Amino acid sequence: MADFLDYYFDLLTYVGTRQTRLNHFKAEYPAPPATPEETYDPLWHKYTGRERANLRKRRVRLRQGDFQILTQVGQGGYGQVFLAQKKDTREVCALKVMSKKLLFKLDEIRHVLTERDILTNAKSEWLVRLLYSFQDEQSIYLAMEYVPGGDFRTLLNNTGVLANRHARFYIAEMFCSVDALHQLGYIHRDLKPENFLIDSTGHVKLTDFGLAAGMLAPGKIESMRIKLEQVGETAVPFGKPMEQRTVAERREGYRSMRDKDVNYAKSIVGSPDYMAPEVLKGDEYEFSVDYWSLGCMLFEALTGFPPFAGATVDETWKNLKHWREVLKRPTWEDPNYFISNRTWNFITNLIASKTKRFPNIQAVYTHQYFAEVDWTTLRTQRAPFVPELDSETDAGYFDDFSNETDMA
Repeated sequence: MADFLDYYFDLLTYVGTRQTRLNHFKAEYPAPPATPEETYDPLWHKYTGRERANLRKRRVRLRQGDFQILTQVGQGGYGQVFLAQKKDTREVCALKVMSKKLLFKLDEIRHVLTERDILTNAKSEWLVRLLYSFQDEQSIYLAMEYVPGGDFRTLLNNTGVLANRHARFYIAEMFCSVDALHQLGYIHRDLKPENFLIDSTGHVKLTDFGLAAGMLAPGKIESMRIKLEQVGETAVPFGKPMEQRTVAERREGYRSMRDKDVNYAKSIVGSPDYMAPEVLKGDEYEFSVDYWSLGCMLFEALTGFPPFAGATVDETWKNLKHWREVLKRPTWEDPNYFISNRTWNFITNLIASKTKRFPNIQAVYTHQYFAEVDWTTLRTQRAPFVPELDSETDAGYFDDFSNETDMA
């Protein structure tokens, strides 16, 4: 086990990132005569000097003891995330710790390598960056940039619903984040509010790439497919069928289900509330499965619940099985609350069969829903919510994991 991981994490991490840096250099500064020698030579000398320095640093192996653990800020299917500081430089990071034994048991090694590769190649302001990766006998560690404003789930929990202009801002930034991932050649597949972090200026960054690209383990695909096929057809909650429930009743049922199961959104195979049908069925899929997920998140931001959320997990699976019949435009008793025609048109071009979804990101960007969005200045605009932070190690916008029952 250790030899296998040593090979991949020590060799592939170094070789892969070195090759990426070389490719970037060659793209920016083609060899003479394309670049004049008097310009090229000092730049090449500087580049090779940096590479020698990187090689020297590689000989000093990192270990967990090089980091001071401050507090836990996250919990996932096969790991925990801690706010930490590198002792020699005081560099703040989010340290993801994953059990080797559990990763092998759950057949998740490929997904961890995928996440490491994406983080390594992430040069976009929309994606969380990897600072270091290392391992010991028991665990694999990914030290990532710390994004202190909490996640979009926490924001939704605190606000209930968002004003349409605020929802538009966040979903626009989410599309920018997802497009940055797609441009690297990856599909996320597991998008949910917990995957979008809010930085110190209130802007969005995408994280948690464990299921991106690659294939789900065959056992997980089969279990989801069977669940979708065999889910019961009876609706018990509230004593009335879905179509007769009010928006308030659906929101109440969804929140009650989440409150009863604190680990509802942390399953390794992903959250069914936001996963496209072709992923759940194990069918072939393309990048637009991430558009489906974002459509579900926009729906939730405006209503307080995802479009297929039931009052029980089984009811959610049933709704996904019959998603065409279940997806309805919400109506409120209060006429001040409504989803406009252009918003609903936008949502139904995301939550649609794969042949009818938006064909590409340009179709998304140019839709009338985003008519007021200036894409060129989006990340420099003032965000609707800017976190109030006491210091660079403030973890106040993350859950409190000091209670052992919350960490189970």
